[in-house]
Amino acid sequence: MLAAVAAMTMVVLAFVAGYAAYPLLHAIPLGPAVTGQVTQQQEMGQYWQVWNLLERDFYGEKPADEERTFGAIAGMVQSFGDPYTFFVEPEPRELERDQLAGKFGGIGATLELSDTGWVLHPLPEQPAARAGLLDGDVLIAVDGAPITGTMSSDAVIALVRGEPGTTVELRVRRATPNEAARELAFTVTRAEIETPSMEWRLLDDSPQTADVGYIRHTLFSERSADEMRRAVEELQAAGAHRFVWDLRGNPGGLLNIAVELADMWLDDGVILTEEKADGTRKVFSATPGQAAGTAPLVVIVDGGSASASEIVAGALRDHGRAQLVGSKTYGKGSVQLIHELADRSSLHVTTAQWFTPDGTQISGQGLAPDIAVAEGDDPLPAAVASLPMVQEARR
Repeated sequence: MLAAVAAMTMVVLAFVAGYAAYPLLHAIPLGPAVTGQVTQQQEMGQYWQVWNLLERDFYGEKPADEERTFGAIAGMVQSFGDPYTFFVEPEPRELERDQLAGKFGGIGATLELSDTGWVLHPLPEQPAARAGLLDGDVLIAVDGAPITGTMSSDAVIALVRGEPGTTVELRVRRATPNEAARELAFTVTRAEIETPSMEWRLLDDSPQTADVGYIRHTLFSERSADEMRRAVEELQAAGAHRFVWDLRGNPGGLLNIAVELADMWLDDGVILTEEKADGTRKVFSATPGQAAGTAPLVVIVDGGSASASEIVAGALRDHGRAQLVGSKTYGKGSVQLIHELADRSSLHVTTAQWFTPDGTQISGQGLAPDIAVAEGDDPLPAAVASLPMVQEARR
């Protein structure tokens, strides 16, 4: 049985591959393009000239001022040519924040886009199910705002989510085999929904592998450090003496969490070195003590293992603490500052590169596994088979 199951509720998020967030948030006032004051128009002559010409001459429906501003900001940021320096509008930023926090206020249901629109799948014992919503109900309005199949998942989710304890009115279209489709309205009280970043179990009952603790890790969120401690404690109590940490498809997350997790498996030494554009360096080091002592460990990686995943994998391998099994990692070795703006949008800015303890730069290169597994083959058997080798090397 899995010790923790990730209940994905009202979330259909596209997370930028290899995204790594620096654990600092900076509030910055909105720029002059939003104020629209005459003095700012004079300073940004060309911008406002284009704005006014479009306003005067464009034939068709014009976008709202906010949309134009967001478009201008996104275009400016894109001109820097860095895929990890980008602007996030308020709605997706809220979802991004929730994902990294590992919890949010929601109704406890998943969304699926079908030919009939956005279909609800309520989770058992969650607010949506308790309010009477059924699997297959088509969402047609949230608090009176129409929901259409052309809307993005971010836009729909942002309407449904809110502070725990608040209510939201959902109007759905329900069709059953024995009656015509009808519209129904439900008032749902939002609750705090947790989205674990890990699940864990003993590998199986075979005498050869019954002592192997398997940890599947999908994101470096604020929950991850506590979850790792629980995973190791529960697995050891169940008889685990060896561990497999599966980072396949893990796109990264919070830098400080990556450092904390690597520290759990290292006794001392450098975890990573961060180098800024001006050449200054900051070294992150491990502290004495390990979560699982010297228990053998192997890490599974693939092309979707990025950023924070590569920080952990590189640190553990460079210190001889774990072998890497699978395929080459993504290759994102940069750190982003998240500047949260006054309207709750955010600007992600690449501020530094990081290097593994041995000085390896990951950007554009990735980490090659110690034990390569052919694409399409399951790397778990090879990972388990390598554990005695890890143990032998540590004697």
